[in-house]
Amino acid sequence: MNIVKIKDVKNELVVEVLQKGGLVIMPTETLYGAFVDATNPQAVEKLTKYKARPFGKPYSVAVLDQKMAEEYVKLNEIAKNLYKNFLPGPLTVVSQGKHRVAIGVESETGTLGIRIPDYTFVLDIVKKFGKPITATSANANCKKRPYKISDILDNLSERQKSLIDLIVDAG
Repeated sequence: MNIVKIKDVKNELVVEVLQKGGLVIMPTETLYGAFVDATNPQAVEKLTKYKARPFGKPYSVAVLDQKMAEEYVKLNEIAKNLYKNFLPGPLTVVSQGKHRVAIGVESETGTLGIRIPDYTFVLDIVKKFGKPITATSANANCKKRPYKISDILDNLSERQKSLIDLIVDAG
């Protein structure tokens, strides 16, 4: 596990870890998130093990903009209105998926939650990566919400910690 201060991290490093199927813990506009390539089945499986989460519980994904979202979900008029009025921001819009993400990301009924973060650091990563990344909190299933790195690490087993490839620490 590599821990890098946000002021020192190069976006290319984060993208490289994601491209290799790695798990990245980094800040969002609300709390720390756990991010993997949402289209990579092995990466999503790694995330599910890290979260100690039952298989079948879906993940939301972060995208750059509505155009990218429309590559992965079918947007109805209500969803389009939400995108126009509330995104970017801390809102997840659930729509019918197009089944272009890894199994386990969409719900069992085929829906997919999409976020457009209101946080430049995450948006820059998504832009450079060119695909959606999971947008889930960095805590293990049913554990304390992670606002600091210590909130995360203090509540993980050694096995869970071993699954983390990179932590971006915002302090």
